[in-house]
Amino acid sequence: MNPDTFLLRQAHPNFMNGLVITSQVFMPFPKDDGKLSAYDGDQIGAEDCFKHYTEVLRNQSASVWAVTKAEADNEGAEGAPDPRQDSPAHAKIDFGSLPEKACRKIAKRLKSFALARGCQYRPS
Repeated sequence: MNPDTFLLRQAHPNFMNGLVITSQVFMPFPKDDGKLSAYDGDQIGAEDCFKHYTEVLRNQSASVWAVTKAEADNEGAEGAPDPRQDSPAHAKIDFGSLPEKACRKIAKRLKSFALARGCQYRPS
């Protein structure tokens, strides 16, 4: 993984405002223990990660968005590989033990990066 590696995030339909994501796409929930799941864009493309997430893991997603490892790192939420048996291309955006207020600010900035880059994949 290098600074330009895309960290691909699935956007749950509830975290969409029309065709635009909300910052919740980049906000860890308590169950995440500060580690937001992503896909390593060096190992899998946006369409393939969407198919894996929705067809293999049977989760809901409306679209795929990306921030770079450097963008996440520079905001204080380190991007890193986190391979799993069912998902070798799994990665994480690690917010650590930051307080919720700090996480919300970071999530908003990551959302801005992703929106500027544009949607990476949306099923037709």
